[in-house]
Amino acid sequence: MAPALSRIKAEDESLKQLILQALEIIRSDDFDRYFDLFTDDAVWMMPSTCYDVGIDEARSFYRFTKKFRFDQESSIDELVVSEDWAFVRVSFDGYLRAKLDVGSPPLRSVSRHIWILRKQIDGSWRISRDIWNNPKDSGS
Repeated sequence: MAPALSRIKAEDESLKQLILQALEIIRSDDFDRYFDLFTDDAVWMMPSTCYDVGIDEARSFYRFTKKFRFDQESSIDELVVSEDWAFVRVSFDGYLRAKLDVGSPPLRSVSRHIWILRKQIDGSWRISRDIWNNPKDSGS
């Protein structure tokens, strides 16, 4: 398990489960479930743009996931919890592989994210912000 997750206090177990569930969904063939992990007012700061998008635009952007499988390693680089807020710095490194055209070459995919999470009234956690970039020097 990632060292950052091992330091989560017992009362924040639902935070750890949210992070693990997000990573599992990203690698699954059911990416639509990813949006269930976000608050209704969630905001994505997309790379190389000057504007933010809400959940409906993010769903539209991620439609491409129906055509690809994420074959990526992930690492949780940092986790900070402060009362009802937390942030997670996570990195993804790997490939997008076509689901239908198995002969097409994989596409390199490297991204780094900061997820800002907010504790909900019922004690559960949800992702409120996703700030991400795609490093130009991916080491490939």
